Amino acid sequence: METWYFSPFPKEYQQADVLYYCEYDLNFFARREQLQRYIRTKCQRFHPPGDEIYREDSISIFEVDPKTQRIYCENLCLLAKLFLDHKTLYYDVEPFLFYIICEATPR
Repeated sequence: METWYFSPFPKEYQQADVLYYCEYDLNFFARREQLQRYIRTKCQRFHPPGDEIYREDSISIFEVDPKTQRIYCENLCLLAKLFLDHKTLYYDVEPFLFYIICEATPR
């Protein structure tokens, strides 16, 4: 997917043409093989972190508190910045709550 704007990823990722994201915990990787290995061996989530506060059919909404899931919220901000020109929040995420809407798909 082509992105629209710059996002201040860590230096080792800034030259990557493609970033690969884990859809469950939003960890990102420079190579597809790294992501595949991570999902096979380390990823222990199958939904966003936080509390599921709403569900109807296959749609769920999760409330994520950055006091307990800071890295997830920072990674979400870095991802969002790729599509929002005036987004300025990256690392100071603690004063906010994040709401994630997702659709459950059969595996």
